Amino acid sequence: MNNTLKRIFEVYVIALAFLFASRPINDPDFWFHLKTGEYIIKAGLMPRAETFSCTNLGQPWNAHQWLSGVLFYTAFTHLGPKLLIFMFAVFGALGFWLIFRRSSEHIYLRGLVILLGVWTAVPNMGVKPRVFSLLFVSIYFIVLNNYLGGSKSKSLWWLVPLMILWVNLHGAFLVGLVLIGLTVVGGLFDSLVAREEFGSSVARLKTLTLILLACFVATFLNPYGPGIYYYILGVLSSPVYQNTVIDWLSPNFHQPELFPLTILILSAIGTLVLSPKRPRPSELLFFAATLYMTLKMQRNAMIFAVIASSLLADYSGHLWESIFKRASPNASVLTVGFQPAPLNLLLLLPLVLFVMKVKNVVYGPVSQQTSAVPIKAVEYLNAHAKVGCTFTDPNVWGAYLLWAAPSNPAYIDGRDVYPMPFVREYLEIIQGQRDWHGPFERYGVSNVILAKTSVLTMQMKNSPDWERAYEDDYSVVFTKRSLEH
Repeated sequence: MNNTLKRIFEVYVIALAFLFASRPINDPDFWFHLKTGEYIIKAGLMPRAETFSCTNLGQPWNAHQWLSGVLFYTAFTHLGPKLLIFMFAVFGALGFWLIFRRSSEHIYLRGLVILLGVWTAVPNMGVKPRVFSLLFVSIYFIVLNNYLGGSKSKSLWWLVPLMILWVNLHGAFLVGLVLIGLTVVGGLFDSLVAREEFGSSVARLKTLTLILLACFVATFLNPYGPGIYYYILGVLSSPVYQNTVIDWLSPNFHQPELFPLTILILSAIGTLVLSPKRPRPSELLFFAATLYMTLKMQRNAMIFAVIASSLLADYSGHLWESIFKRASPNASVLTVGFQPAPLNLLLLLPLVLFVMKVKNVVYGPVSQQTSAVPIKAVEYLNAHAKVGCTFTDPNVWGAYLLWAAPSNPAYIDGRDVYPMPFVREYLEIIQGQRDWHGPFERYGVSNVILAKTSVLTMQMKNSPDWERAYEDDYSVVFTKRSLEH
């Protein structure tokens, strides 16, 4: 294959991956990460107790993603939101670029497969701490899988300092420990199938066990020490979160955005079954475990996208060759069915279209629809000095209040700081299953920002104690009437 065309195609792949990963700041949780970073830098203290809400002041708060917040705040205030978006698009694309660069074979198939993986991970992309986890999962999988394939153990020890970073950036550091554990078990199966000598199997198992232990100890190097496990595992085991947080639910394959996940699952299963080169037991274990994690909780699709696209890239070429070489025994997979020059030109068109789309949507003017927060409603509160405890539905809008309207402490936001009975009461209120008057009086709620489709919108319209002070096509603001009224 012409090396120039190969290099051009590689540029297309990384460019398209970057454009796929470019998302506007539309995660409402971004704002409480930003506020956390501001608090740490200005106060010079690590959060230990809740300080921002009007309902749970003093509640123990484990800001386990504190380093992400510091990075968010530093970049947002010094570089601006557009460069922050650019940075996280680079991080997301880099995770898949590392997978793409693992091998030099079957470049076109690898490129298309990796782009399918990026497409699958798009719902988890953006300026989010989980993008760090995507990058670390990619690094961990490459290092661990290469070790099982015969690489030296020196690179394994880099996983330990990476774990120190990971545990302070995002709660999915647990996935890193899981991947090492899967490598231990998978390596044992690989040895049994390959009928390796007992001594070499024990040596590999010993090395991996030491790495697992070292990474586990490294997770204690965070401001909350071993207590971080109590906090994270408590949240993960909570039925309230598991049944109400959308990206913690099992994937609904009727949703259009999950179409690439469907394609990735089916194509990966078909390829691993039909490929003439048989995958190692450890690779099948990686695939099965991450697929289960995804079917259990859809936010894990980004982890599956990394593992599945890597395996699909490895084995699809062998399947392709086995199919086409039956008809043309002397042909190469890169010359059968693909003409490199036309293909590179063909890929140029979507690249141009993506650039235009990203420029207009991701780097264009900020709007409520792209940001997914009630910007105008909060501007109204600030402009008219409507201060005080503020209730929001959905709850994640409260995070925007923490940043944009600090004089309006939130009733609730997306942080995992609120006790389960309180969260359950909130859910009953917004679902119309509990009268809201009592809780509003108890916590001194003076402002309410609601989505126009909220159950409370109609209820509060008919309340003589509340007045509809502001409304647009995105949200409604109610304020408590003064005693004179």
